[in-house]
Amino acid sequence: MEKSAIGLQRRTVLAGGLLLCAALLMGCASNLERKTFIEGAMADLQDEARKQSEAQQGRGAATAMSLSTLVPFGDWDFYYVKGGSILWQPNQGQTYQLVEVPEGFVTDLTSIPRVFWLVLRPEGRHAYAAVVHDYLYWTQLRSREEADQILNFALEDSKVNGAMRWVIYQVVDKLGQKAWDENKRLKAVGERRMLARYPSDLSTSWEDWKKAQSNLK
Repeated sequence: MEKSAIGLQRRTVLAGGLLLCAALLMGCASNLERKTFIEGAMADLQDEARKQSEAQQGRGAATAMSLSTLVPFGDWDFYYVKGGSILWQPNQGQTYQLVEVPEGFVTDLTSIPRVFWLVLRPEGRHAYAAVVHDYLYWTQLRSREEADQILNFALEDSKVNGAMRWVIYQVVDKLGQKAWDENKRLKAVGERRMLARYPSDLSTSWEDWKKAQSNLK
């Protein structure tokens, strides 16, 4: 291998290591950072749906579409899935089974590291990947390792470059245990994260809404 190629490899490894160290030091995202990302991602989804609807109208086709979105509770600490379930389907070579996040699932997205919200573009497909990962961390019907790998696959499907995927995966692998254990604790004391009814008042917080057991499944 030529010296120039070896030097490039070393610089790439060094840059990746520095980025990982910085990402680990970032810690958890603030509510504002998640809020800003989700707002942008939902706007991206609406724009994409509008374009598809216009294209269908141009072909004289029916335009009824179902769009899964994240709706915030009033304090922007928690969100719920509305408009249909969110799916992750494995592509060829991705050995895990399909994941379906049902409509009404409530998420705080705390399984996702801060670097995710700060570095990735606020696109709907990235938000969906985060929700799938948080759902797996909440249900814990699959291993934590599988949940992290599915996040990595979902980002690969979204064309996130390999270096950034590696960093996000490493941070989740090293810091995700806290979110996993906290979810386990909350479920043990009876916390539920599926809605039977949706709040009509958009200022309602999750803490207030979950007090009425009839609101939950």
